Amino acid sequence: MKKLKVLIEIRSKYQEENNMLCPRCGTNRTRKNGTRTYSSYISQRFRCNECGRRFDIPLKSIIKQATDDVDPGGIACIKSKIPIRIYGLTDVHVGANEFDIRKFNSAVKAIEKDDNARWFGNGDLLELIPPHYKINQRGQEIPPEEQYLEFIKLVKPIAEKCLFIRGGNHDFLRSFNILDFDVCKVLSRELGVPYYRMPGYTKVTIGGNDWYLVSGHGKSGAKNGDLELDKMAAVYSDGDVFFLGHNHQLYVKPMDSLVVIDDEEVLRRRWYIRGGSFLRYAEYARYSFFPIIRTGWVTMEFKEDEINCWEN
Repeated sequence: MKKLKVLIEIRSKYQEENNMLCPRCGTNRTRKNGTRTYSSYISQRFRCNECGRRFDIPLKSIIKQATDDVDPGGIACIKSKIPIRIYGLTDVHVGANEFDIRKFNSAVKAIEKDDNARWFGNGDLLELIPPHYKINQRGQEIPPEEQYLEFIKLVKPIAEKCLFIRGGNHDFLRSFNILDFDVCKVLSRELGVPYYRMPGYTKVTIGGNDWYLVSGHGKSGAKNGDLELDKMAAVYSDGDVFFLGHNHQLYVKPMDSLVVIDDEEVLRRRWYIRGGSFLRYAEYARYSFFPIIRTGWVTMEFKEDEINCWEN
């Protein structure tokens, strides 16, 4: 009994100081072996010096996000103790003849491999040409219901990392105006994430600092994509990142200005983003001599002290 008591006391002391005994051999000769970041928590890794067993234990959750729908004027929120990267997937056009499935699969794989990744769907996720619509259905290779199922299948590996879903003119407007049925809202329910129908803020809290991502699908087809971003920045003046899709342009642009903080002039960097698309050069674009635009997406990295954005 005395030996057992001593052993329990030794183990309790060890667990208090080092968190874990080896689950295979029971020795306390283990050491920390780094950490591993998952989508919603950090895990402390250990290695046993006796038997070589590697094991880990989950630590506190590091990323929290809102689960309710975001009504007009509402704000989506995400909190993280570590830097996160948000992937904006816009204008996917699943079902279109020119849908770039290879590029989209590349985005999905990048998000799947990135433990610190989150993503949102920013509208025109489906091509969705309804019967008897003003546009001929020859522009899509599978019917709308198959497009919906195909999108769910494609994003299944990254579904748990989705922040929210937003509709665009192809999916939301066409289904709602013709059928009084919002396919994007149903899609958000399928993925178990908030539905963010209107443009608006997403509050991104990293450590003790708050950033504001302003996103919307977009409406303008102007060649100068900054014009619509200027309008967005004027309405949502607290934004740090402004993200729009719709016109399929793919670029990120730092926008620097001078602000006063504590009676000192400080450089403030904000970002203009047009999120690209996954639609190759379509027939309607060729017919109208539209500029050739490469497919791709934008990644936004939020750290406690800075934001970085880049094209993919």
